[in-house]
Amino acid sequence: MRTSRIAAVAASTAVIGVLGVAPAFAQGGYTSSISGWLPGKESKHWEDGNTDSVSTSVKFAGCSVDNGKFTYAGLQLKKARAGLPDTVVNRDDNYCDTSSFGDKAKGTYYFNYSNLNGKDSVSAYLSVSTVTVRY
Repeated sequence: MRTSRIAAVAASTAVIGVLGVAPAFAQGGYTSSISGWLPGKESKHWEDGNTDSVSTSVKFAGCSVDNGKFTYAGLQLKKARAGLPDTVVNRDDNYCDTSSFGDKAKGTYYFNYSNLNGKDSVSAYLSVSTVTVRY
């Protein structure tokens, strides 16, 4: 009897622990890759309902360029606006790591690859093996 109670408490604790972690990415996210992007290219758009307090982030892993050296990719987080120009909400230089943009208001967002190593006019194509977006 005592053993089954201990097992039940342990199982409940594990479930609570897992459920406690779940809200960290409750709103959404996706994993993708980048192949042959030049500055000006944009990611897919996503809808953030702002139902949680998760910071919007873009994580790059496995970054390379076909011509030259990769140091960083300039990213702009943009908010889409129907019938109006999209606004740049945040900017970050991503050194093949994570760009964190903070908790954003409800809306449609995407990131724009704006420059390579500070230059917006380059002939080097960016590739990133894993792009993880959280919002």
